[in-house]
Amino acid sequence: MKRLAFCLTILVSLSGCGGFELTDSPFLRITRAQPKEKYLVAVEARLVPTDSHVVSPSTPEEAEVRGAACKGLSFTPRFRCVRLSEAGEPLENSDYVVRIEYDVIDERSFLSRRFTRFVLVSGGDREPDEGDDVGDADYVVQWSFRVLKSGEAKPVFQSVSREEGVDTWSFDVEQWMERYFSG
Repeated sequence: MKRLAFCLTILVSLSGCGGFELTDSPFLRITRAQPKEKYLVAVEARLVPTDSHVVSPSTPEEAEVRGAACKGLSFTPRFRCVRLSEAGEPLENSDYVVRIEYDVIDERSFLSRRFTRFVLVSGGDREPDEGDDVGDADYVVQWSFRVLKSGEAKPVFQSVSREEGVDTWSFDVEQWMERYFSG
């Protein structure tokens, strides 16, 4: 039931968001700066532990994140991921590089720290850990990406940081890659 409610929420938000056009995107920046029919993109993914990092068996592998981004790009007419060899080396020269940085974090840790600070400042009686069950941790995948022209260090585009549930991050990455790289 929880999953159905989540799917319906996503469906409603996508149908509502589908009506507005992005005013800034890698698609707009790239096609204005270097008009071409097709672009080859190398996708790099890297786990970057943050202060809220948690060890989770659900942490995606770098190859999984790269695959989700390439799947999203496969739905775009002008952008295509470079093919990789068995060893993971690019078989083609790319026009652009998409660098995805991600981490798995405990979303509640931020809220717990704020609540603990509130209890200490307000002088409340409740112990901060009272009733907190470790098994109820709400893990999310936090990710963002930068787009660079191959061989350059300055980003052409930098996304905002996104957070999505551990079980739905792949759909999120696919959906935003398609959205940001479509005209």
